[in-house]
Amino acid sequence: MDASKLLRKPYLVKRWDQSEEVTFVPSPDKKYKIAFSHFVEERMGSYKGLFSLLDEADNIIDGFEPVTTFTDKKCCWNDDSSIFALPTADFNYGYLLVKVADLSVSFLKVANPYPAILQFKNDVLVFSYDEYQLSLQNSTQTFGGGPLEIPSKVYLKPPDIEVPLNELTFFPRKKLGKLEELTKSARQFRLDPIDGGFREFKGVFPQSTKQIYNTRQLEVYQLEAFAEYGDEQSAKWLKAIKDKTKDKYSKWEKVVNYLGLQEREITGR
Repeated sequence: MDASKLLRKPYLVKRWDQSEEVTFVPSPDKKYKIAFSHFVEERMGSYKGLFSLLDEADNIIDGFEPVTTFTDKKCCWNDDSSIFALPTADFNYGYLLVKVADLSVSFLKVANPYPAILQFKNDVLVFSYDEYQLSLQNSTQTFGGGPLEIPSKVYLKPPDIEVPLNELTFFPRKKLGKLEELTKSARQFRLDPIDGGFREFKGVFPQSTKQIYNTRQLEVYQLEAFAEYGDEQSAKWLKAIKDKTKDKYSKWEKVVNYLGLQEREITGR
């Protein structure tokens, strides 16, 4: 398919860095499909793209201008092809639901939709935590492949969230642009992994504010892990950073940049 026919607001013209690829998620009865197009990396690792409802002859039924989506991987249909759902961040984070018959729309707020797998089961919308995302949470390896040299936790899969469709309010299609306001007081769902506590740590605790972990000089997020694990020296340094910055610090900043070079004072680790 020529992607240009799917171009619409908020992209008035194709950006030079937008993908030409069009992907489809067909309805179970094959009479409809959602076309995803014109994805662009708005910032590192964060994408935004367009979606359109097409009939079986590739005619555009609705482009849902100007709403966008951040992935084509989490779109789903119910069994009788009457409703589809897909993620958007345009009305907070969550899922846009559309009834095909009259194009009425609803929005379900989900605090973090990225690790959620959505599916329809009869007249219920079910959110499950992605097993692959859970395995990433539980990895003891760094992105570079080496073993993690700071304390790490075990995370457990949370129970599924089930939302009966009859509890959702659908609004006329012309209200699409006002969904944020219309759902302002609606419940926000959360699907977070369950904190199972720290693994036993057998490594080296920070001996100075320049300690090296995984080839990097001690950073604040690493210090936070040690402090939460129970290391008193790390907790003392972290408190000093919080006091100095009034809690407005960067997790990714080097500890030495906040505190200068300091040696470990508290023994026992």
